[in-house]
Amino acid sequence: MLGTLRQRLMALFLLVSIIPSLGLTLFVTFYLTRSIAALRNPETENALSQSLEVIREGIERLGNDARQHAEVMALDPGTRRLLDAGNTAELERRLRDEARSRGLDYICLYKIGPPAQRIFGARLGPRISLPEPEQGSLRGALEQGGLITGGDAPRQVSGVTPMGKEYMLLAGYQLDPEISKEILSLQKNLVMYRKLGVYTWISERGLWVFAALWALVLGLLSFGLAYLVSRGIAQPVLELRGGMERVSGGDLSHRVTPSGTQEVRFLGRTFNQMVEELQVSRRALVRAERLAAWREVARAVAHEIRNPLTPIQFALERLREEARRAEPPRAQVVQENADLILNEVHSLQEFVNAFSAVAQLPEPRFAACDVGALAESVAKLYRGSSRVEFRVEIGAPLPLAWADEAQIQRVLVNLIKNALEASPERGTITMRAYRENGQDPRVRVEIEDSGPGMDPATLERAVSPGFTTKSSGSGLGLTLVQRIVEQHSGRFGLESHPGIGTCAWFTLPPVPEARS
Repeated sequence: MLGTLRQRLMALFLLVSIIPSLGLTLFVTFYLTRSIAALRNPETENALSQSLEVIREGIERLGNDARQHAEVMALDPGTRRLLDAGNTAELERRLRDEARSRGLDYICLYKIGPPAQRIFGARLGPRISLPEPEQGSLRGALEQGGLITGGDAPRQVSGVTPMGKEYMLLAGYQLDPEISKEILSLQKNLVMYRKLGVYTWISERGLWVFAALWALVLGLLSFGLAYLVSRGIAQPVLELRGGMERVSGGDLSHRVTPSGTQEVRFLGRTFNQMVEELQVSRRALVRAERLAAWREVARAVAHEIRNPLTPIQFALERLREEARRAEPPRAQVVQENADLILNEVHSLQEFVNAFSAVAQLPEPRFAACDVGALAESVAKLYRGSSRVEFRVEIGAPLPLAWADEAQIQRVLVNLIKNALEASPERGTITMRAYRENGQDPRVRVEIEDSGPGMDPATLERAVSPGFTTKSSGSGLGLTLVQRIVEQHSGRFGLESHPGIGTCAWFTLPPVPEARS
């Protein structure tokens, strides 16, 4: 493949020039990407999200508390009598006293429209302002039982309840301005941190793209340099070879210009001297034809030609052997570096499409869902695809779940895929669906495999975004499952015993009684 001296010199100089530079480029790129990746800390983002969620849960509890107070006051017989009698002044006084005794900050009475009209509003403390909800917000609050005003920085949390058919009562609390500022600050920091994650992801990929382009440019430059250097070394030898071919063809007038290294110039001068001697020998041969027998003279001339060609041949063979001396470790180093480049390109090209990020899940379209039939249909998709045995056990009676069937099918497919990858060749996967009894009855689904199981440390991190024990995969499958189940007000969990297997389970709420 590398048959000529010039090709071997080019390969040698190309390796010598590109390996150190390419290694340095990879090291610097890897170091920079590690440094950029260190800026992303999922724990920080989780802490911000959890802090924001804790504040929102506290506000939600305040809203529930306000709604309960409003319902109690609305159901008070004395209040209803004053409302029916149309005694607004006495009704306002009574509600004001009752709200103050319950620790509320304000109370308002609205007449249901359209449009809704406030009959009266009472502030029960200094620096308390009454909420000014829009008409649409009031109608929605009456349906949902609560109202939060202030937009991204909530100022008031109210509970809403109807009073008869024509009126509704609104009572609530005014939030500390510092809470509103804290919510805005947490939201801003969370958005900035997520943008930072996107920027660092782009920067990491950009560095590897730059490294690939730089490696390409470096390869082209190294090839050009190797071409020029090999040409400078091999050209004198090639000229000497051409001169030998012309001389061997009978052109004894040809001379080479000695160039290159000292050894090659010596060969050139020796070659010219040899040709001179050949010319002299030829002239002597002509004279010998006149003086002696031609054959004897020709044999003598041939003998004289062989004498100088032998050291030239030996010298050329030594040069060729020197050019053939390629250090074996260099080929191994080139192979190892080529394998390293091919492996980082192919995490980075499951964060992308990381981070996914996990795409924003659509809002579930809740409807009555037969989880048992859904489990049977999903199991049919996988039966026969491998030697793993599928078992489906449906407990009767199994109530219908209140869920989005497409999203629950997605959950089942993810869990079955994980179970298949963990199961041995002739393992067993068991799917169960049954009613979970208790104070809060649920539909429970279990997918159990007969794989090697997980140790406690792996089990604890199994649902963490990006964590995976497989050589491929995004590590987002279980995270996606957990999010879908949580959107359905359900619970998700993993139980595993090393050497026995793993059981993934989740629960779903049944169809509400009003819907059924």
